[in-house]
Amino acid sequence: MASQPPTGFERAILEIEGESEPIKCWFNPKEYSVSKSNGWESDPVTGKDLPPLQFTGGQPRELSLELLFDASDSDTLDVGETTDRLLKMMEVGGGGSGANSGRPPMVTFTWGKAGTFKAVVTTLSVQFTLFRPDGKPIRATAKLSLKQAEKAQDGSAQPGGTRGGRNPTTRGLPALRSHLVRDGDSLQSIAYAVYGDATAWRLIAEENGIDDPLDVRRGTTLAIPRSP
Repeated sequence: MASQPPTGFERAILEIEGESEPIKCWFNPKEYSVSKSNGWESDPVTGKDLPPLQFTGGQPRELSLELLFDASDSDTLDVGETTDRLLKMMEVGGGGSGANSGRPPMVTFTWGKAGTFKAVVTTLSVQFTLFRPDGKPIRATAKLSLKQAEKAQDGSAQPGGTRGGRNPTTRGLPALRSHLVRDGDSLQSIAYAVYGDATAWRLIAEENGIDDPLDVRRGTTLAIPRSP
């Protein structure tokens, strides 16, 4: 993961109500999903197979995503500080002095031009999968479910509206057999997008004869081997 993302690279973040500093995603998510349900009811009508439906109200949107935090390539970093912030986010008043003290803070997932909305986090699970000898976690996967709390601020919430195109760096990578390195790419982020496992970057490095995983230059075309 580059310490200073190049110009034009958009990093996904979680903005927390009451905190001035968002939680930055170490790797942009491979994917996320947004769902919405509406309520419809019908009463049986004698002599009819298909009774009329009555709209009873809409339900808030729900957003689900998975985030990877991996410090296995660093001798000093660990994921504890970031995962602590995620867990604190679920506590009453966890968003700092500006948040409502009677509830956990609201959260907004933002990634470039992707449509977003202010939400509450209904579930969070953090799985630690790699540790240093002293027990410090250096790899974790966080799974979040967010429920819409305010109207979406994009064209998807307006009648006849259109939303802007998204700009994820690794869009469509799973279907590629080669990849053109772009601003913000690293072998780890490409491996996570393709295989769902950042540690699989060595497959790409070996396939392309790369000795230094940090020396991957923009404009380089990488061959992407099949999933391990």
